[in-house]
Amino acid sequence: MKPKLLNGLLDPDEREAYILRKIEGARAGYPGVPFRDPLEGVLASLPAAPDRSPAAIPVLRVGVEPWLTPTPPPEMLFMLTVENFVTFIDSDGCLEYAGALRDRVKGDVIPDLPVMVGVDHSLSGGSIEALADEYGGENLRLVVLDSHFDFIPPSIRCGLIQYDLESNPETKFSPADPYIYGRRDSYNADSFLSFITKKVPPENIFVIGVSDYPPKAAEETGDERVERYVSYYKDTLSSGVHLLRKDDLHKAESALQLSRTDKPYTYVSIDVDVCANTSLKGARFLDYHGISHSDLYRVVAALRNSFESSQLVGLDLMEFDVFTAGTAMAGKTDRTYAIMAEVLRRLTL
Repeated sequence: MKPKLLNGLLDPDEREAYILRKIEGARAGYPGVPFRDPLEGVLASLPAAPDRSPAAIPVLRVGVEPWLTPTPPPEMLFMLTVENFVTFIDSDGCLEYAGALRDRVKGDVIPDLPVMVGVDHSLSGGSIEALADEYGGENLRLVVLDSHFDFIPPSIRCGLIQYDLESNPETKFSPADPYIYGRRDSYNADSFLSFITKKVPPENIFVIGVSDYPPKAAEETGDERVERYVSYYKDTLSSGVHLLRKDDLHKAESALQLSRTDKPYTYVSIDVDVCANTSLKGARFLDYHGISHSDLYRVVAALRNSFESSQLVGLDLMEFDVFTAGTAMAGKTDRTYAIMAEVLRRLTL
């Protein structure tokens, strides 16, 4: 099965600081951004070989409205407001893009191997759904490497933010932010996996490297909003979803669990923040210290071993921050593109 690359430039980040950074970048021409498309950064980091050059691997461009890309053009500045991004997310704009990607994968990729490199993790749902339709969700093992448990709906996530505002003197959130209240439970990068369970059985889903598992203290706050988060998280696990927390990856049974499966097909989805603050800084979210790139490679090796009995039918590398990935910080060059290029090489090339 030959890889066919897709670029997923959807980036509806609603955080004000990130929007302001885009505005400043558009006005200045993005002088500090080495690659405006993460796919180009990954391809540039692949070891030189005739069959690995950008020209040798087919690339399908995924259409995204310019204002929703990580580096919008100057003429789109008027669209770059918190309100517009919130409206886009709450009206299920991410779901529409995932649906369009699903159709593209069905029509232009399968039976080849879709490999997407991009930003918003919600896009992955489109590729996963296309493959579940093609091969049967019951036959597909979905392996997600991520610092976050992307099953959480906005109403529950916003409840945690409200609690943090009230209880944490050093909170990074603003009580004047109107968009942390009354949000619709949409399909987005925080919640897309809950939608995937309609296509892929929960017991076929493995989430690896998670750092946001509720601590014991969360169960003892007595706050209804926190209790909802804990209950939702644990109820999702009770439905059959497998979880390997960051601290559990060194256990021998973890590698064994990943290297063996009775499912004939495997899809691997990687959020680059699984290595955030440990081996790289080029992820959109840096709220946790993730696993090291060495640990990531060990997981990749275990998955590769499983491909003898379970064919890899899809892969994505998502949540790149083009403003920091591959840039020089504190005298060192960020290795996000290099690490993910190595993951791509080890899994598919």
